[in-house]
Amino acid sequence: MGRKVFISFLGATNYGECKYEKSGFVSTSVRYIQEATLKYLTQQEEWTDEDVIYILLTKGAEEKNWRDYGHTNGQEGLKSRLNALSLSCRIETISNLPNGNNEKEIWTIFERIFEQIKDGDSLFFDITHGFRYLPMLTLVLGNYTKFLKKAIVKSITYGNFESRDENNQAPIIDLLPLTTLQDWTFAAANYLKNGNVTNLVELCNSELKPILIETKGKNENVKDLQRFISSLQKVIDERVSCRGINITTSENFKTLKRTSDKLSNTFIEPFNPIFNRIQESLQEFDENENVQNGFAAVKWCLDFGLYQQATTILLENIVTFICMKNGLNWKIESERLLVNTAFNVKLNPIDETLWKISNKEVTLCERQNLISKVKVIMNSCEVEKLLKLFVSLADLRNDFNHAGMRNNPMSADKLKFSIHEKYNQIKDIITSC
Repeated sequence: MGRKVFISFLGATNYGECKYEKSGFVSTSVRYIQEATLKYLTQQEEWTDEDVIYILLTKGAEEKNWRDYGHTNGQEGLKSRLNALSLSCRIETISNLPNGNNEKEIWTIFERIFEQIKDGDSLFFDITHGFRYLPMLTLVLGNYTKFLKKAIVKSITYGNFESRDENNQAPIIDLLPLTTLQDWTFAAANYLKNGNVTNLVELCNSELKPILIETKGKNENVKDLQRFISSLQKVIDERVSCRGINITTSENFKTLKRTSDKLSNTFIEPFNPIFNRIQESLQEFDENENVQNGFAAVKWCLDFGLYQQATTILLENIVTFICMKNGLNWKIESERLLVNTAFNVKLNPIDETLWKISNKEVTLCERQNLISKVKVIMNSCEVEKLLKLFVSLADLRNDFNHAGMRNNPMSADKLKFSIHEKYNQIKDIITSC
């Protein structure tokens, strides 16, 4: 389990006193927001000697506010005030920081903070004091550490001294919802650009489950969003793993569509327009059984660079299409075999006695019946028009499946161009049949 790490910027200003409040907590009258925020945080959960407080100091901040009596009013510095709290965790400084007057100095501050963070740390930022660029630096640093060090940003707070009321009491405001929105936006963008739902699923587990536990499952908006993401994951997994029956029958997509229709608003209001973009991305699919779902899945795979999946689904969906056209049960392997045999015999005519009709023993009468079905399929306009494309597509799939470990393998660029070209040609033929 990672450490709890409090990171706060200290300025050189002569700060005024006030009481700070958050969620029912009210501090004593203090000059330093860090004192009030740490009292609040250590009341929420236990901090131990494994945890650490980092106070970031320029030379001016160290002289004026870290040490005692830095200003003419003779006040104690933050160092003495924090020591008086008798906290279990360590208190350390990151000293001699530059003022951040240029890009090089800002990156120096960034790197000095980043090198203190360990894998799995829980981070609590206070951005009340310091220079105006620091909130932006904190947001970027938070995302950077989440990605590289699996850190968790637990809070980003500032004490709004200017909003003091008649009792000289000011709120501690948590900006974490902004980073949460940023996380959801990134996750949604990852899906819309790459077809990847991993980040959405991770957020579902980290952000939604705790809310449902806290509300004992009674938050309907959160439950609906959780159901939607769970359904979306199943639908995407079907495409990535080439589950042709699931794609065509559309059972999981039907569930996804219903949860999508029910979810008019997410629990994060600014996320709603982004969520609407996700909903729009589902429009090419039919929630009912439809062979066109397979072709839509091929296009989806091509859009996101899943060329091997696109090739496999396209080849098998042609077989499904021809099964449906000829009254065969497209879900049964033996029925699909008849279509594959029709293509093979059409391309390479051989004696009927050598036709592969069934994977099991059949009577002579049954065999003749199956041969008759194959002949009907062979003479259909679909097979006539799709024959050359079907054969070349099968060769393309073999090139993918054997990782090019064969004579005359295609280059990667040629593979990608070829599958796009064949998809467009096949779609045109399917439309005309």
